[in-house]
Formats: sequence, structure tokens, C-alpha cells
Amino acid sequence: MRSRLSMTYDESGRAARCRVVTALLAVVLIVLVGANLCIGSVLVPADHIPGILSGGAANSMESQVIWEIRLPRVLSAVLLGGALSLSGFLLQTFFNNPIADPFILGVSSGAKFVVALTMIVLLGANQAMSSPAMVAAAFLGSLKCICRCTCRILSCEQSSP
Repeated sequence: MRSRLSMTYDESGRAARCRVVTALLAVVLIVLVGANLCIGSVLVPADHIPGILSGGAANSMESQVIWEIRLPRVLSAVLLGGALSLSGFLLQTFFNNPIADPFILGVSSGAKFVVALTMIVLLGANQAMSSPAMVAAAFLGSLKCICRCTCRILSCEQSSP
């Protein structure tokens, strides 16, 4: 049995490692975002980026490339990556399974199935499907699958002795 002192030391050491790793990952993210803003078919020098982001040189080609192409792409990638990691964490926590992910649970397949089914129905009625409608259909399909998984787990827990 470990003493109280060693547990406190282990927990503080782990907390310090977590802080260091988080700080390193934040620095890597900032460096990669900066590199993504600079590198492309139009090279933007790194010393121009702060001026462009602060609103200077608003009519230049570099400014348009940054504001209309690169910055939205970088921000959406960061937000989507964070959302995907959070959803994976929540699935693993909720199902108490370290290998739970949307592909194993069928959430991705359910989302694709409902999008395909909706597209077939709408195309049969000679109507196009917009991107927001595809997102809504995918959300409903994944929600149905996650609800079905939850119901099965709850029914198994209630029937077990």
C-alpha cells in the first residue's frame, strides 16, 4: 500500500507533466498555424502576418489570401480537430470503453446511411440537397445510432443479475 506522501508526489508530478505537455502542444499549434498562414502558392512573409491580421494593408493580395482563404481554413481545422477529439473523449467516457469511437459504434455509418437515404428520396423528387441539409441528415442519423447504442447498453445492464 502506498503512503499518502508518495501519492501526493505522484499526482503533483503528473499534473506538472500535463502542464508541460499542454504548453508544448499549444506552442506547436501556434507554430503550425503561423506556418499555414505563410506557406502556400502565394508566399506571405512571416513578418507581414501581424500587420495583415491587425487590419493593415487591407487591399493587398496577401491580405485577401490570408483573410479569405488561409485563416478560415486554419480556424475550421482547429475547431473541427478539437470537436473530434472531444467527441471521441465523450464517447469513451460515456460508454466506459477505451476503444469506443464513431466507427466501432456505427455512428459514422448511421450518419452516412441517413444522408444517402435522404439524397435518394430528394433526387427521386427532382430536388437537390444542400450542404446544410446533408449536415442535418448526418446529425440525425448519428443521433439515432447513438440513442440506439445507449438503449441497448441500458437494457443489457437492467437484464443482468
